[in-house]
Amino acid sequence: MTGRRTLSVQIEAVAIEDGEIPPPRVGSVIAFPLRFVERPPAGDGAVTVRALLEASTRPPVWQYTGEAIPRQWEWSGLLRGDGWTASWRGFRPLTGRVELLGHFHGVLGYDTEGRVRGRVTRVRIVSERFRRRPGTVGSWNVVGGHRQLRDVDAAPRFFDRGGLFEQDGDEADSDVGVLIDLDLDDVPDLPARPSLVAGDISAAGGLLWVVDSSLPLAVSIGADRVVHEYVLPGAIGVSRRIWAIPGGCWVAGGDGLFRIDAGETPCRVDDIPVLTGAVLGEILLACRAEGRWTLHGPDGPPVEVSAPDGYVAAVGVDDEDGFVVAVRADDSTFRLVRVHPDGESTVGPILPHTRRQYRLFLGGTPLRLFLGEHAAPVQEDLTLGDLRPLPKRLMSAGQVGPYVWFTDHPPDGTGRSGWWPLPGPVGYDRTRQFWLFTLLDGRTLEPVTSTPIFATHPRVTIDDYGTVWVVADGVGSIPEISMRWPSELDVVALLDASRSSNTTRPN
Repeated sequence: MTGRRTLSVQIEAVAIEDGEIPPPRVGSVIAFPLRFVERPPAGDGAVTVRALLEASTRPPVWQYTGEAIPRQWEWSGLLRGDGWTASWRGFRPLTGRVELLGHFHGVLGYDTEGRVRGRVTRVRIVSERFRRRPGTVGSWNVVGGHRQLRDVDAAPRFFDRGGLFEQDGDEADSDVGVLIDLDLDDVPDLPARPSLVAGDISAAGGLLWVVDSSLPLAVSIGADRVVHEYVLPGAIGVSRRIWAIPGGCWVAGGDGLFRIDAGETPCRVDDIPVLTGAVLGEILLACRAEGRWTLHGPDGPPVEVSAPDGYVAAVGVDDEDGFVVAVRADDSTFRLVRVHPDGESTVGPILPHTRRQYRLFLGGTPLRLFLGEHAAPVQEDLTLGDLRPLPKRLMSAGQVGPYVWFTDHPPDGTGRSGWWPLPGPVGYDRTRQFWLFTLLDGRTLEPVTSTPIFATHPRVTIDDYGTVWVVADGVGSIPEISMRWPSELDVVALLDASRSSNTTRPN
């Protein structure tokens, strides 16, 4: 008889506070993103794992590893163990069966493929000692050898870090997360996957289009809630984007570009991976993984676009002048590129104030570039107009019809932004972490409505009737009144009913 499969995982405080992982409670079953971090033999509490490492095909990253330590190349991959998978990063190239020493961490999932699911059998708060960095006010370093653990029945929703902010001295203890023990065997079976898990959404021509998060499957939904199902000749396990056009849609992802004309069999346009894009009328601008951009229309071959080297950070649509693309170069500078529907492109100069920006967004009327806590109109020569300060930094944002949308933590009235974007004090239940989805008027940038949702980076679209739709824990429409939950559209029920009644046209 073999022993039970167990795992000890340290969950970072930010992953709980940000809502990625629910606060672990003894006896509860949880699933969350998992990462394995290698540690030297002297590492506190390190464990040895034997697993299959599937190395990533992405090139290594020239990584910073700490102050006064030379940068190193860092490789990545996915570890497959007994009952778990964990994202891996390491400073030596590895593949196949490996034996590694380190720790498991529960983290934010935006760049983490690994997952684990188990029943919590023990919860301990992790506390570390910090020392103030010389010459700074709010910058601290961890002091080794002072890690403390204390048993609790459940992790808190928010962790006590008051010592770091209220301490007058140069050292302070602070809670940094929880260490949990997981039983990987004492868990119920997972329910069957629904017929569709929404991955992206788009609307045009009176139809709402939804594409599955990993299956080559898309559906169109009319105003009468009649569903048509389309199976793409694509791979399973690929994340895809969808852009609706009058009479159909474009679908793209890591296995290429597809076109669907309503009522017709989907066709593959090409097999080159697409990172992102945008539509203007019938025209799709597809930005490829290897830097190649192409314009696709309903007729004729694709049009190649002359594009600068760099990472595509954002794509916006200017109804008068076509597409505008924000491109980040290897030296972290940004420039804008205007692409006309006929394929002509214009590359703008390097933009000031952008080298240190983490995220940039395009949206608004006139089209603006949102950078940090400012927004600036995009000029004809692809420079920026006067910077306009925003009440706060936008965490995630984009363009949807006449609006700019963004998500952030719900305000609590503290800080310089006060209750913005809400008009004033609002009480809400914080048992389950939600994010606030806000629509800003594209011209004035004043808040129009704010809605609680369960997604940090939702997919967003607007239909011909002015209704804004989001993919956030399902598909829902944004109410006109603030602080009301989205109205759910049960796409799965509509699809299942359509299949059972044999009304879906075969493809």
